[in-house]
Amino acid sequence: MKHLGVFLCLLFVNHIAQAGTTLSPEQEATYKKSLDQPAVNIIREYIDDCLANEPGIGYPCKLTENSEEGRSIQEQGIDKIRGRFMVLRTAPFDSEGDLTVDGDLVMVIFDSPPHWMFTVTVVYQGEDRNPVVWGFSSVDMTAEKRQQLAGNLSVYFKDESFTR
Repeated sequence: MKHLGVFLCLLFVNHIAQAGTTLSPEQEATYKKSLDQPAVNIIREYIDDCLANEPGIGYPCKLTENSEEGRSIQEQGIDKIRGRFMVLRTAPFDSEGDLTVDGDLVMVIFDSPPHWMFTVTVVYQGEDRNPVVWGFSSVDMTAEKRQQLAGNLSVYFKDESFTR
């Protein structure tokens, strides 16, 4: 149920941003609270480690022998993940079959032009449900649409309490 509440809040933020309106004080408080979750925190930590070229970071930051060519952050362009990001949407997922995993898909937009957007796959491992970044996929959107969305979010990009 907690995931559903966060999902609905972030979906609402995404809708508000596309409409070019602002959030009410209550909606702002709910959004800010939703940012304090393991998936969002691990994304910020992972990006910082990737930018710092931490040893052993592997995929999705770097291309490895087991990763699909063209899907690593370094291949997509490490400069695309510089700066702070805003969470647009979070959706829980789980899979069944040979490999059973659950986690979150988190759509983010970066505050620096040209405002690159990614869907980040975060899975929860072990009994402690430790979050791990498993994927970092670019969102296919025209530069004009990204710029329009970023323009609608500009008031929030300027306030660091809305970004990570």
